Amino acid sequence: MAEFKKNSLIVEHKFDTKTKRHYLNNTQTVFHCHHYTTLYTQLALDAGETVLLQNVAEESFFDLISNYFETHNIENLDEKVDIACEYYAALGLGDVKVRFLGEDSGEVISEHSHIEQGWLKKWGKYDKTVNYIGCGYVAAMFSAILDKPIGTFFVKEHQSIVKGDKFTMFKIVKK
Repeated sequence: MAEFKKNSLIVEHKFDTKTKRHYLNNTQTVFHCHHYTTLYTQLALDAGETVLLQNVAEESFFDLISNYFETHNIENLDEKVDIACEYYAALGLGDVKVRFLGEDSGEVISEHSHIEQGWLKKWGKYDKTVNYIGCGYVAAMFSAILDKPIGTFFVKEHQSIVKGDKFTMFKIVKK
């Protein structure tokens, strides 16, 4: 009987004692700190530069995810989805679950968002969405999973833990 073995995310962590930098899978990484992230998210909101924050996250995470798929020969769609979701958690961002993934649209939820939990602790509920880094990650994730170029998808946070919703919902559409 044939047996199918599912791939799981492999995380190789290295710390360079000379430069004091962390590397995950040979990519320099800054681990997520929700206190710091809430501050620069607030600065982006104040400056009206949330698109920039989202775009920078998308560019950074696209390379990370795409390189992982290539290095580990991950081609199966379900495995790509699972690994991309695991990577989100490994980076300290919380959790994401793909509810729907199509060529032109999709939906992702997060029941635990460290960015939003940090925001709630620091400032409490807010009337706007704040998880622009999550939006960038989801856009990168969809492009990498579907073998599309960066910038293929637009992601918007439609429900938000910060606004009082039970979970955060990202809606994805092809640009």
